[in-house]
Amino acid sequence: MSDKELIKICLQEISRKSGLPGPESLRQRDFEHLSAEIEQSTGILISVSTIKRLLNGQFNRLPQVATLNALSICLGYHSWQDLRMNEQEKIKGTDNLSPEPPVLSPVGKRRRFSYKFFIPGIAVLLFLMIVSYNHFSKNETINEKDITFSVKKVTSNDIPNTVIFTYDVSKVNGDSFFIQQSWDRDRRVKINKHDHTLTDIYYEPGYHNAKLFVNNKVVKTIDVSIPTRGWFFFSKPALFRGLPTYIRPASPVKDGKLSLTAEDIVNSKIDPQHENYYTYAFFPEAFNVGSDNFRFKARIRFTTLKNVMCPTIMHEICGQSNSLYFFTTLPGCAGTINMNVGEHFMSGKTTDLSGFGCDIHQWYTIEVIVKNKDARFYINQKEIFSRSYTKSAGLITGLIFSSNGLCEIDDIELSGGDSTVIYKNDFQ
Repeated sequence: MSDKELIKICLQEISRKSGLPGPESLRQRDFEHLSAEIEQSTGILISVSTIKRLLNGQFNRLPQVATLNALSICLGYHSWQDLRMNEQEKIKGTDNLSPEPPVLSPVGKRRRFSYKFFIPGIAVLLFLMIVSYNHFSKNETINEKDITFSVKKVTSNDIPNTVIFTYDVSKVNGDSFFIQQSWDRDRRVKINKHDHTLTDIYYEPGYHNAKLFVNNKVVKTIDVSIPTRGWFFFSKPALFRGLPTYIRPASPVKDGKLSLTAEDIVNSKIDPQHENYYTYAFFPEAFNVGSDNFRFKARIRFTTLKNVMCPTIMHEICGQSNSLYFFTTLPGCAGTINMNVGEHFMSGKTTDLSGFGCDIHQWYTIEVIVKNKDARFYINQKEIFSRSYTKSAGLITGLIFSSNGLCEIDDIELSGGDSTVIYKNDFQ
């Protein structure tokens, strides 16, 4: 089996374990999740573009050792070399080396083969293993004590917000160095090994995890909190990518509901007939409630801005290191949605998420109750889904509602595991 074939099989297996569809059915968001899954498991970032190239066999030289090791670790191996050796052991046990059919011997059924083919084959295999080992062993261990990484905000809560990253990687041997300001791979900037400062801009509020990369491996992570003054609104052409266009309504509360109107969109120089996602975000200085024990509840409905076949609303409860999110949509569109709970990403194509389908044009109540990392979801007081997880996201940092239209929100309530109400707003 060639390296290209083995790499493709590795990615297919990682995709399957993550609950994603086959490679031919992967969408952009699926590729992004696959990249995030690999990074969370190994600390090594493999970009979406690289994953696509590897799946399609569009490379002439082996990828970097860090990339190969990441794929191997995700599948339970110690390294790419460990995976390759295991694969060679499987090949040795097949009939490919035997031109003669198996025969029975006194000690039981064994395979007989010609040693004139076997011995040269073993010699070639050993040679390849030695060459591969010498090649992969060049990857030097990085000592985190040799690295410094810190951040300073120029202003406290302004959006956009300029921040200054200070770093020192001068003692580290590496081919490439980057700073990535959040989960978004498009927000990754190459840095010079012998410089010490990078000024960057955060265009969206939130609790961001900035990462320092050496040779595509995360070596340091720091938190950057960009809170909001109340609810903050913006639109983007894609849900998880691109730069926002800010929406500043004269009054975000209308008739006792948190809402935007078509007039607010037009006044913000946004064409309401273009495909956009509209986000309502709230990131206070602190909620002081853990993401593993809480109760969240809200009333909501979708309001049409343009004609879309599958209107959707994403409900997101943001944490320090991850988010719990899910979508609601019309019953016939449930196959298009997905959700994330802890370390589990679930696609509507491979998981039954039909319970999240309802008439979202009418008022409905969503509720999430998490107790000791067991999450349960309700619509109109009916339990529709549950999932346990092991990886905590830390403290809750914010709330987000995003939709491919507009929505009205009412009666938001967030309480801790002891039922203490942390945030409540009926927008009266």
